Amino acid sequence: KAESLMDALSGMQATAPVPVVRRSRGQRQDLMLEAEDLLPGDVIFLKMGDRVPADVRILSCTDGMEVDNAALTGESIPEPRDPAT
Repeated sequence: KAESLMDALSGMQATAPVPVVRRSRGQRQDLMLEAEDLLPGDVIFLKMGDRVPADVRILSCTDGMEVDNAALTGESIPEPRDPAT
C-alpha cells in the first residue's frame, strides 16, 4: 500500500521544467530545471495551473491565491495562501 501511495505522489509532481533563480558564488543564474534538480534556496516561478514541483515557501503571490491540496489532505476546497503566513 505504501508503494502505491508513493507512486501516486510522484505522479503529482510537475512534469515540465520550471524557471528557477539560483545563486552560485554570488552570481545569479537563471535556469530551467526539472523538479528533481531543485535545491534548497532555489527560487521558482509558478503561474496559474502549474503543479508545484517541490516543497516550497511562498515569497510573493497575487491576492486571492489558492492551492488545491485535495490529493494530499483530502480537503475538497482549495486553501487560500498568503506569503505572510
